[in-house]
Amino acid sequence: MSESETRKSARVATPLHLLQTLTRTLNEHLADACQQAEDDARKALEKLNRQHAKLDAKLGEAREKVAARERGEEDKSISKAQAKVTELETALAELEQARSAAENYIKQLKSDIRQTLKLAKGFERIEGQAAQAIEKRDNSQPADDRPRTGQRRRNRRRPAEATAEA
Repeated sequence: MSESETRKSARVATPLHLLQTLTRTLNEHLADACQQAEDDARKALEKLNRQHAKLDAKLGEAREKVAARERGEEDKSISKAQAKVTELETALAELEQARSAAENYIKQLKSDIRQTLKLAKGFERIEGQAAQAIEKRDNSQPADDRPRTGQRRRNRRRPAEATAEA
């Protein structure tokens, strides 16, 4: 094992380490989830746009058939072709409403994502504060422990020496 792996495995997880890890992973997962939600919404809108294009093409063809039948080029009934045009126009209107709703959803989602990530900056600050607290503790701990340990030893020896001398 390398020295850094040994240090990592030897380090005891403290509440500060846990807080630092939790805030980091929470921030990462939140950013990923926001990106995934936006990607999914865009894919849904793209699918609606493709459906709209296909439906629009079908409607154009149906209107051409109605016009051709009205000119008498074809013997088939005009009412059947007009019913198909009406059906396609209704479907197109519904699809347009769905597209509009999807576009509004994406606008709201973007706003929510911006606000969420702005609020999540607090997690970054907490992670930074936890890292500073760990660093401060790690840097000051050896210096603080040595005098106290030595002081305790001296205090323990003095009463024993004093009793022996008396």
